[in-house]
Amino acid sequence: MMQLSLFEERHEYDAGALERCLRADAVAVDIETETRWPGHGPRLDYGLTYPAAVTVMGLAWAEGGVIQTSAVAAPFDGVIHDFLLRLFRQELMIVAHNAVFDMRQLSKLTGGEVPRKVWDTQSMARLLHPAVNVSYSLLAVASALGVSFPERQQAMKGQRGKLHTLPLEETVQYAQDDARLTLEIYQKQRMMPCEGDLVDWECRAMYEYCLMAARGIRLNTPFVERRLIALRDEREVLAARLRADGLDAPSSPKARARYLYETKAIPLPKWDPNSWYFTRAGRRRLRREPGTAVQLGDLSTGAEVIESYLEEGSPYYERLKDLAAYAEVDWLISTMEGLVDHVVVDGRLHSLVTIATDTGRRASSYPHMQNWKMPAMAGVAVGDEGFTLVEIDYANAENVMAALIAGDSNLAAACMADDFHSEMAAQYFGAVWEKADSGERKHLRNMSKKITYGTAYGMGAERLGESIGVTTVEARALMRAKDAAFPRLTQVRALAQRQANEKQQLRLWTRRPVAVPTAFVAWNYVCQGGVSEMLKRAIVTVGEAYRARGMRSRVALDMHDALILEVAHEEWEAAIGMASQAMTTITPVHLTQRTTPAIRWVARPNLQENQRKWGAEQRDPTEG
Repeated sequence: MMQLSLFEERHEYDAGALERCLRADAVAVDIETETRWPGHGPRLDYGLTYPAAVTVMGLAWAEGGVIQTSAVAAPFDGVIHDFLLRLFRQELMIVAHNAVFDMRQLSKLTGGEVPRKVWDTQSMARLLHPAVNVSYSLLAVASALGVSFPERQQAMKGQRGKLHTLPLEETVQYAQDDARLTLEIYQKQRMMPCEGDLVDWECRAMYEYCLMAARGIRLNTPFVERRLIALRDEREVLAARLRADGLDAPSSPKARARYLYETKAIPLPKWDPNSWYFTRAGRRRLRREPGTAVQLGDLSTGAEVIESYLEEGSPYYERLKDLAAYAEVDWLISTMEGLVDHVVVDGRLHSLVTIATDTGRRASSYPHMQNWKMPAMAGVAVGDEGFTLVEIDYANAENVMAALIAGDSNLAAACMADDFHSEMAAQYFGAVWEKADSGERKHLRNMSKKITYGTAYGMGAERLGESIGVTTVEARALMRAKDAAFPRLTQVRALAQRQANEKQQLRLWTRRPVAVPTAFVAWNYVCQGGVSEMLKRAIVTVGEAYRARGMRSRVALDMHDALILEVAHEEWEAAIGMASQAMTTITPVHLTQRTTPAIRWVARPNLQENQRKWGAEQRDPTEG
């Protein structure tokens, strides 16, 4: 039996309560969205996507020391639209849990406007009271702070995906309960001590994330539709070749595992709880049953696994090149089809940019855009008319961050070299490197990449040896050579590991605390988290600088170690120059000057390469 839409029930709002709400210092907002798929847009988790209509908005504010609540429900009339604009334009703090989602959805009712002052209780929980192995859901954060909530609120969390089946008044009460709890969490968080200006940076960054999600990026729909036709044809050709080679179902993980490890006779990976070669289920089984043999069902056959078997010099390249090509094409088709579903409202991708890791690194979702592969996805997203997308990334970001944190002059010198990986190879291999010819040096340079990144992420001698094709004894010697070459780095990394063991918490260069589950990941967290802090501050600094000068250019997205700018053609040189300058001066001088040579961040766009990546299918203003 078809359920009635929430829109067919009515909830009369209290106009007087809304007016009183506007006089508060802080207002907590919680929205609910249509959870029933209407036959268009993304079918999976429809209620979390941009096309999902707002059905209910709960509000909470303090009045005379007592928390008051109210709610409005769709359909929203002109009074509610006007109220939202007034609310967003007031000099008050808007509080929400996972604020980017709420502000993105509400921006559809405000013509794209978002509030200037936003406090996200979820991201603030990660900043103000981080902890290991905890959830940052609304109820979990409340429990951690000792804020109580009614049983009905807990019960309603299990109904989130099917609110359309419930009476409207239950959903209205649920939204008000969540808004009240969010405000209570905010009141607790405001009283918590925090070093320096970390809270201010977090709030300013949250405004930028809300702006990015509300504005979105244009999908080049005609181009994507043409690409999908060509990719589907290519997939069929590859599937036919794979079937002829013994892989009947190329999209089946089980069939791919048999193909990899039986048909193609690739040795089964050794059990390692931190290895991506194993599925979550496989890791759980092997932890539960230590000493048992690895089975095909334990193994992942994702694209990253297949790609790892095709690295330069791999003996498996010829055996697996068709499977790798199929996996790449299949991923592109799935990704692009999903993007087309997401833009049904206005032709734009309104990805949620949120802090999703303990290190503070951001992720995007609904749709996911930070896993885009370039140049395979080139031309899929484009700037508006008169704009071009430009990527500016930090060169060698995590290694430069490691040099900055450790104050290691040797590593700083390597980072400043014309060829970082050759410089590192010279440190690792010494006389062998000096005597090697160009072909041998190329091989040693590739090995040095794995040594640099693998050991930074906690890789031990056995795994490193397997990765670079040497014995465990030889790998251990290379690790000792690295430690000897960069003594300050070795010392500070060991200190970070000890602190992680003792406190399960470390501080980044900004003094932001991060929860660290084990010493194994301590140095990785410090470096990745440090880069994340730089990107966050770059987003804020660049966005504010553009607006202060009345420029049309903007920060459209952040992507790992890069900003994606949407640059107005008439502002081309100025906008790019301002962004590059801002990005290179984020870290304070007292940190960059601790080494000889001094730390120098490089953040310049490669405009020629950009035309084959984020700038594809758009005008290049440098060509007149």
